[in-house]
Amino acid sequence: MKVKELMRTSVAKVSPATTVRDVLSTMDGSGVTSLPVEDAEGFLFGVARFADLSQAVAEGKVASSAAVGDGLSSHLVTATPEMDVTRVAEMMRDKGVDDIMVVEGRYLVGALSLAEAGKAETGPRPAL
Repeated sequence: MKVKELMRTSVAKVSPATTVRDVLSTMDGSGVTSLPVEDAEGFLFGVARFADLSQAVAEGKVASSAAVGDGLSSHLVTATPEMDVTRVAEMMRDKGVDDIMVVEGRYLVGALSLAEAGKAETGPRPAL
C-alpha cells in the first residue's frame, strides 16, 4: 500500500514566525503532537513537535514568546506519496517519530501518523 492511499491531505500548518506559546496551544487544543512549519513560499521549513517545544521551554532554551522557527525539531523525517506504507512505518519507528510529513519536492502534500500506517501493516480484519 502506498502512503498516498492513507495520508491526510488536510493538515494544519504554522509559519516560522508563530510564537511557541501559540503553537503549543494549537496542538493542545486539537490533540496533535506536531505541526508542519511552512515558509513564506509554502515550502516545508520544519516540524514543530509538542514534546521538543515543551521540553525546550521548560529547560529555558526557548521562550514561549519566541518564534517557533527557533525551536524546531532537528528530526525532520519526510516521506513521499509513492513510498510503501510499511517501509515508512519502519522508518518512523527507527527515527522515534509518531507522524511524518508527506512532501513532493519541498511542498507539503499531507501527513501520516504511525497509527494510520499501522492499520495498513495489520491489514483488514476478517469477519467473525
